[in-house]
This record gives sequence, structure tokens and C-alpha cells, in this order.
Amino acid sequence: MPAALQHAGGWLRQDHAIDPVAIGHRVVHGGPDFDGPVLVDSGVLSRLERFVPLAPLHQPNNLRRSARSGRACPPAPGRLLRHRVPPRPRPLADHFALPEALYEEGVRRYGFHGLSYEYIAQHLSASHRRSPSAGSSSRIWQRASLCALIARHSVDSTMGFTALDGLVMGTRPGQLDPGVVLYLIAERA
Repeated sequence: MPAALQHAGGWLRQDHAIDPVAIGHRVVHGGPDFDGPVLVDSGVLSRLERFVPLAPLHQPNNLRRSARSGRACPPAPGRLLRHRVPPRPRPLADHFALPEALYEEGVRRYGFHGLSYEYIAQHLSASHRRSPSAGSSSRIWQRASLCALIARHSVDSTMGFTALDGLVMGTRPGQLDPGVVLYLIAERA
């Protein structure tokens, strides 16, 4: 068992009389298959491996931790937590202007930072007597994005197929005309 998990489990049991029954994991990219909590097993982890090229900074570490903690706490089912933005209310928001067959293969806007927006939406409704029916929220830190909310549900996001799209972030260019990439390949490669 990894030392950090062992320490956390001991602290919960001894100081708070809590016996952990599950471990939650955040995974950045679940592709078209995963848009909410699922139980983690080797099949789920292998399906998520396909999306490593779409989130190379985060996905490998997320999957490694998920596999390691599953071995560390055998009777406790791990949970994979991922929140896709946008979810279902506005299905056109996740389509690119590409053939439907590509959408069915998984080439679509996924949006990211959904757990942050879910928390913001819950906090807004809890802290206001009457929750606004529509609005927008922003996440402006090292990782930045904007999200449109209707009835406390995310319906659109500045992020796309990968977390590279959208606003400029610490290590990411944000929205970039594909012509720039083609130009750089042709002229600078």
C-alpha cells in the first residue's frame, strides 16, 4: 500500500472513526464512454488508456494512481469521477462542423473543468435565496476556461476535444486557428 494512502486511512480510522469504503479519482479525459462516476476495474482503466494522447499531462498519472489505489484497498471499490461539460441539455454544443460519423467515433467537444463548475453551481444555489436560471462562470487560474450554465447545469464551455482549446493557459496556447499549425508544419518543420 502506498505510504500516503496508508497514512490517510490510518488518520480517518483513528482520529475520526471512519472506515473508508471507496476511493474517488479524477480522470481528465473519458472520451465518449465515460461522463460520470463509474466503478474502476482493469477493463475501465484499459479503455481510458486510449485517451492518453488527448490529455498527456494528466491522464497517465491519473490512471497510475487509480490502478495503485485499487491494489492498495482491495475490498473498497474505486470510483472514477469525471464531469463532462457540456452534458445533455444542448447536444449541438458538443458537435464540430464535421460528419456525424466522426462524432460517433468520439470527435466532439468534451469541455473540461466540470467538477469545478459543478461545485460553483451548487455553491451558488446554496448561497442565494433564488438561484439564477442562466449565467456564466469562469475558472481563471493556471488552467482557465469559461462555462455557460442554465438551471445550474453546464451547457457550453470554451474547451473542446482536448484541454488545449479555449482560453490561453499557463502551458497551453488556447484557441488556435488550425491554419497556424499547418503553416508551422509546412514552413518551420
